[in-house]
Amino acid sequence: MKIVKAFILCFLLPIALVGCASTNPLRKSVSELRSDIFLGQSQNYHVSACYGFTETPFDNDAKVGVRKYFLRFKLKDKQLDNATYSISLTFADKTYSSSFKLNPVTHNDTAELLIENFNLKEFDVLISSGGVSEVVTMRSVVPENTISYTTALDYLYKYQRKLIDSYINYDGQFNAEIYVRVIVKEQHSYYYVGIASGNGNLKALLIDGFNGDVLAIREIF
Repeated sequence: MKIVKAFILCFLLPIALVGCASTNPLRKSVSELRSDIFLGQSQNYHVSACYGFTETPFDNDAKVGVRKYFLRFKLKDKQLDNATYSISLTFADKTYSSSFKLNPVTHNDTAELLIENFNLKEFDVLISSGGVSEVVTMRSVVPENTISYTTALDYLYKYQRKLIDSYINYDGQFNAEIYVRVIVKEQHSYYYVGIASGNGNLKALLIDGFNGDVLAIREIF
């Protein structure tokens, strides 16, 4: 009886649109995630941010390492300043703080706060420099009707089953890791999904963030 109830429950859940999630190997294979995007602007600061996690160390080896969750901030239009900028945020009765540093790759001033289970769509950060602080309100720019990244992966698993099965090894294990990043363009959301199978091999897919349609597939070397 318990088995029957569990079976029925699986198909009653909203995720039943794309099958029972427990059978999807993509969900547990995510090694990099950007699940939300935020923008904020005050009198003196223009800030963007994203939330997610990445494996540590980050390596395309078809395996998922230890995940590090973070809020990553980018401070715009301050790259040429000699001033030092810091940022702080209070979440779940705990204060997180960090200093902005120049990223040698992107040439942007970035700061990272290690936070797990962050779920806010709007929040305030305090940016300080030279003893002067200013509050910046950050708001999510991801449309409300965007499907979750796990639902996007479930659609991918259902409609690209032949592709996904090509990464299953002889032991029945999914032999790749997944990169997922939400993208917003002209108020429309998309999911970039990368299937990394090791040795630099990467297949990139673009998924519609509203209906889960796979819009493009591209091989990247």
